[in-house]
Amino acid sequence: MNISIIAVGSELLLGQIANTNGQYLSKLFNGVGKNVVEHTVIGDNPERLEYIIRQGLERFDMLVLTGGLGPTKDDLTKHTVAKVLNKDLVTDEASLDYIKSYFEDQGQEMTPNNKQQALVIEDSIVLPNRNGMAPGMLVENEGKKVVLLPGPPKEMKPMAKNELLPYILDDDKVIFSEQLKFAGIGESKVETILMDLIDKQTNPTIAPLAGSHEVYIRLTANAETQQQCRDLIQPTKEEVLNRIGEYYYGSDDTTLEAAVMNHMDSTFSIYDGVTNGALYTRLKNEDTEDQLKGALPDSPQFVDHELDINEQLYMTAKYVKDLFKTEKGITLLHNEKDVYLGILNDDKLDIESFKMSQNRNLLRSRSQNYALIKLLKWLEQ
Repeated sequence: MNISIIAVGSELLLGQIANTNGQYLSKLFNGVGKNVVEHTVIGDNPERLEYIIRQGLERFDMLVLTGGLGPTKDDLTKHTVAKVLNKDLVTDEASLDYIKSYFEDQGQEMTPNNKQQALVIEDSIVLPNRNGMAPGMLVENEGKKVVLLPGPPKEMKPMAKNELLPYILDDDKVIFSEQLKFAGIGESKVETILMDLIDKQTNPTIAPLAGSHEVYIRLTANAETQQQCRDLIQPTKEEVLNRIGEYYYGSDDTTLEAAVMNHMDSTFSIYDGVTNGALYTRLKNEDTEDQLKGALPDSPQFVDHELDINEQLYMTAKYVKDLFKTEKGITLLHNEKDVYLGILNDDKLDIESFKMSQNRNLLRSRSQNYALIKLLKWLEQ
């Protein structure tokens, strides 16, 4: 089944809100073997929306529209779909009773335009809205499906998952992906090393993706079951890791900071002269064993900045190590475009360095990831 997702709302085109509905629906449909082919965002314009719907019905098996089901004049989605399908709008009494009871419970008077939310396309399957007022709809027409879902994510997501999904599940194959994550290697180098695998890809497919100073490899398979997909992915995963496994730190939801904490085998503290505490925060959020004991900002009261950079690294790492009584002291300092990471273990100081722009925002944000990468590689030794 090929699907087009159409987000309706001028606020999306104006950049006032992000289209998170499209991302959610893509994950939901792909997870049950449905192929999302296209995303479209259209404003509150009935002529343009009508054109998109008519074109979509010629190209796709199912159209899924989000937004435009409310009570105001610019909520024209169901009116436009009804016009294209040559169907009438009728009142769904169950939805109308629900809307009336909502206003009664709130002690408010229901304005006449709210009755519009109970209008549904004739012969449609009504999808109850258990988190709002406007119901959704599933309309079948000449072998095609048209789905209308509300725009607010808190209403759309549960409706799509709990009310819509049972109607579109069939015997189609399952699509499953695993995303391998790598740090310390560039996307172009990854593609060069894996080019022969990418050229020969069938099932599973291989897609390199650029992250924030990281590279992801998405392996996607389709089969009858998720386990069969995993079995198809495994040999390709092993071959990828055989080639670039030294840069691999985890899959799917694993973060770089979680990978660092998973490798950390002792208590430590941080002296941070670069990221303004962000490095501490990221690592502390993953500190399930209470290994990260504390952090200090860079200050002349802790170190003489006229000293050689190696001496500064040693002094600051030892300062936090002794202060917080930890087994390791980690320090992050910069000198013009050079950023230095010092790791004091017992009385031995290891130093890693990398170049970084002096733009303060870039220095803070990008240095976090570079420092985490350097720290992870040191821990893996």
